[in-house]
Amino acid sequence: MNQAPPAGAAPGGRAQDREAKAEKYFTHDLAGQRAWYGKKAASAKSRAQALGLTIIATGAATSFVQVFAHALWVTIVTALLGALVTVAEGWKQIARYDETWAAYRTASERMKRERRLYTNGAGAYRALADEEAAFVAFVGAIEAIIAEEQQIYWRDRSTPPAPAKPQ
Repeated sequence: MNQAPPAGAAPGGRAQDREAKAEKYFTHDLAGQRAWYGKKAASAKSRAQALGLTIIATGAATSFVQVFAHALWVTIVTALLGALVTVAEGWKQIARYDETWAAYRTASERMKRERRLYTNGAGAYRALADEEAAFVAFVGAIEAIIAEEQQIYWRDRSTPPAPAKPQ
């Protein structure tokens, strides 16, 4: 006969049960939502870094080409490199990879944190002795994280990027 643990006891089974429930929610109901955020964050990070490196390398190449100022091709190469910097920086501002990377990584980390709190009965879950109420609160918290990230994403995309500040 299964008996409930005494009140105040911290059975290892409760954390395991909650972990299993959280895993089912993430894999079944969210269908890999956290993994999606992780992959998208990594992709946006790679793109942001690639564009940044392109801008830096192209700017450095523009300066280097000036060493050959007496050659006729320098003007054309300098103009092409300048155009590449402009296009890369413009695309970086339009695509907003830096912002996307941060938003997705933040959402992913917040979901992981919420799962740890729920699994261990900490934070807002500490006072919830009823397992169903704790799970419902957990699902609500995860859905709020997703909704908040989506609102930020669409709000940021509906406003044009701020112009670069002169240095």
